[in-house]
Amino acid sequence: MEEVKAIMNSPMLWVMSAVMIAVVVAETVTLFKQSWDTALEIGVPKEELSTAVKSAMYTAVGPSLSPVIVLIALMAIVGAPTAWMRMNDIGAARTEIAMAGIAAGVAGSSLEVGKLTMMGFVFVLWGAALNNMGWMVVGGFGAPILGKATDYLDANFDKTWIKMFNAAASFGLFGTLLVNNIVAKNAIKPANAFCGVVSFCCMSAISKIFAKNKTLQEFGLGISMLIGMFATAIIF
Repeated sequence: MEEVKAIMNSPMLWVMSAVMIAVVVAETVTLFKQSWDTALEIGVPKEELSTAVKSAMYTAVGPSLSPVIVLIALMAIVGAPTAWMRMNDIGAARTEIAMAGIAAGVAGSSLEVGKLTMMGFVFVLWGAALNNMGWMVVGGFGAPILGKATDYLDANFDKTWIKMFNAAASFGLFGTLLVNNIVAKNAIKPANAFCGVVSFCCMSAISKIFAKNKTLQEFGLGISMLIGMFATAIIF
């Protein structure tokens, strides 16, 4: 385990992670410049553009801070360099821990403290890369047909059923991950079960009580995870 930790936080991994961050920064600058130039070409006043950019920056503070909580949890699992790179690269922070758990499980390892093997870590890195390809392929090559696909679904299926189908898929994925961490070798892990129940109750409460507070909703997952972990650490 000490060897795995040493590699997780090695200088070379910091360098390799920084390369991906540089790519993300370059893409951001390029897309921003293209958007700005296009807006000026179609006649949008520069004053309005400046105001829009400032508003977007302020609005992005909440969604940008919420993954920080997931970042802290991910640092304990895969080390600081990889966590830093992934949180700046992926489309949804909540999918990263799920992906890491699946990848480590394929290697016969686990994300539990002290149980992640070297092969498990390698699988997590490959899983992260393959998980990212979906965003790139769909976003880069599938964007032109996504509008047609959406129109087809809206025209031929009930929107309520489409939402329910997406929700069911999410429940199936995360439910499987939760159960795999609670039940092992036909035995229930009390600490993991307690943590899951507490986190679920917190998330449900935040979703219901603060349904109109979009800012708090952004932090809901992270807050629930922290409460569940701290409560479990205190009791167990």
